[in-house]
Amino acid sequence: MALTSATATISSAGIGSGLDVNSIVTQLMAVEKQPLTKLQTAGATMQTQLSAFGQLKSAVSALHDAAGPLFSADSYRLTNATSSDPTGVSAGTTAKAVPGTYSIAVSALAASQTLVSASGQFSASTAVVGTGSLTIRTGSWSAGQAAFTPKAASSDITIAITAPTNTLADVRDAINAANAGVSAALVTDATGTRIALSSTTSGVENGFKVSVADDDGNNTDAAGLSALAFDPPNGGGQLSLAQPAANAEATINGIPVSATSNSLGDVVDGMTFSLSKLTTTPVTVTVSRNTDAIKANLDKFIAAYNQLNQFLSDATKYDPATKQAALLQGDNTTTGIQNQLHSLVSQTSGASTAFGTLSAIGVELQKDGTLKLNDTKFSAALKNLPELTKALSNVDKAIPGNNGFAKRFAVWTDNLLDSGGTLPGKTKAIQDRIAANQKDQDRMNDRLAQIEQRMRAQYSALDTAMAKANALSKYVTQQITTWNKSKDD
Repeated sequence: MALTSATATISSAGIGSGLDVNSIVTQLMAVEKQPLTKLQTAGATMQTQLSAFGQLKSAVSALHDAAGPLFSADSYRLTNATSSDPTGVSAGTTAKAVPGTYSIAVSALAASQTLVSASGQFSASTAVVGTGSLTIRTGSWSAGQAAFTPKAASSDITIAITAPTNTLADVRDAINAANAGVSAALVTDATGTRIALSSTTSGVENGFKVSVADDDGNNTDAAGLSALAFDPPNGGGQLSLAQPAANAEATINGIPVSATSNSLGDVVDGMTFSLSKLTTTPVTVTVSRNTDAIKANLDKFIAAYNQLNQFLSDATKYDPATKQAALLQGDNTTTGIQNQLHSLVSQTSGASTAFGTLSAIGVELQKDGTLKLNDTKFSAALKNLPELTKALSNVDKAIPGNNGFAKRFAVWTDNLLDSGGTLPGKTKAIQDRIAANQKDQDRMNDRLAQIEQRMRAQYSALDTAMAKANALSKYVTQQITTWNKSKDD
């Protein structure tokens, strides 16, 4: 009975036996987990490599984007426009603009027709106007508003004013909501509130008339809704003409031009003239090649090249002092890209008879592998812009050796970045290895869980057996002690 009692009190591994089951299993499992640790380390390295190739792809993409403007012939046709009086006439240009000098004289500015109600006609914006309807039609007026010619493809826009309580503010809102080519605004001063109607577009052809159907039966008097009429040929003229519709009138190099707005965008190819005031003397606008834009594009290309070159250098270097290799040191894909990059810079091209190398236009290779622009050489190259354009952007499908340098970089980066290209292929390979590694880790974790379960069962059984043996030993010892004591007595 004593032995059975002693055995029943053992409830935790190691108690009663002195065997530290948890410690033993933990140490044994540490040995078993060593292959898993190697897999985890390899997986972490592959993740880092995947990230590195993501950065490499980004750097190649940046170089591709930087080569784009240099590959486009339009980039070499960019122009600047300067004005002798930018407050009167300014100009913008596109690649189609032809360098030269333009003399602009402005005799009239484009204007929108504006009508205004009589002073004192309405006391406030809350004044009730009357009921009926307003009909607005866009078009052009003859001199003195004797006749009105509707604008082609326009139509009457009728606005119903039906509520007896409609105020001047309500009428304004109804006109603005009608999308009739006319906007309305209220102007308040010491004499009361006036309504002003203006064409939303300037130009003679964008004038307008306002005819009224007044519910009071008189469409031409100053009472009711007819106070807002402007149709002089038909007797409706309560609104005053504050500003007639007008076209811009100017001469460009002595050639008369007229436009409905103060922006002349269809007069000279590739140019837009903005007119701001009448001129007393002609304004001179000079158009010249924008060589600063070409240099800016080349600077961006050099910066992108240097960024990629620096990344490749850092990713493949070996430090003899620490005996540490960079992450991609020895990687064939990375080394191949690095060699190709340097080769592109040193190649010659038959695109231009004047500039056969990048160095000839001032893009010089430095000892550390970076590029630097020689401003003196480049300034000289700009003086021969047609040949510089060929050297960088020429395309020869029959003879690749005659392709410009920017074209070559564009093709090379395309091949690296395309869906079937080098970098996507390398990325896919690493991703496949990461997936396989994870499967190996999952299988290893399952195996380790089984091993640990088996170990704990075995050592727990051993612990129980030892606890029983210890209890039995203690019981026998007690019996012998008792027997010896009774014998002595």
